[in-house]
Amino acid sequence: MLFALVTGVVGNLVGTAIAGTDLGWDVSFAHGVNIVLGSLLCLLTGTMLGILFRSSPVALVAYFVYSLLLPTVFGLLASSQEQFRDLRPWVDLNFAQGALFEGSLTAEQWAHLAVAATTWVVVPALVGLSRVMKSEVK
Repeated sequence: MLFALVTGVVGNLVGTAIAGTDLGWDVSFAHGVNIVLGSLLCLLTGTMLGILFRSSPVALVAYFVYSLLLPTVFGLLASSQEQFRDLRPWVDLNFAQGALFEGSLTAEQWAHLAVAATTWVVVPALVGLSRVMKSEVK
């Protein structure tokens, strides 16, 4: 994240100097912290899948299913089922996490994120950790 920040700052300085335009710093500190938190949540999701499945190929496939297939299914359900539309922010981590990258969150959006992250990251990580702790060292 630090490398991405430095690259962005240098790119902004060099790009505006080449184009002859004004500098644009439109990300507040709080929004930057939210972006870092969202990125860390993505990292924790991958770590959780690795711990849960204990196999890199399986965890990689599960991550693609988790990040590409589930949001599509949840989006289709939300567009076709009115009762799921209200439930979606509570069960769809990608939807809840998207608010982190868009700016400041309301108290309700923080609650959505906490419930979805607990459901999709914390609980499976605890299951994986309990399996790891019970497994035989090889």
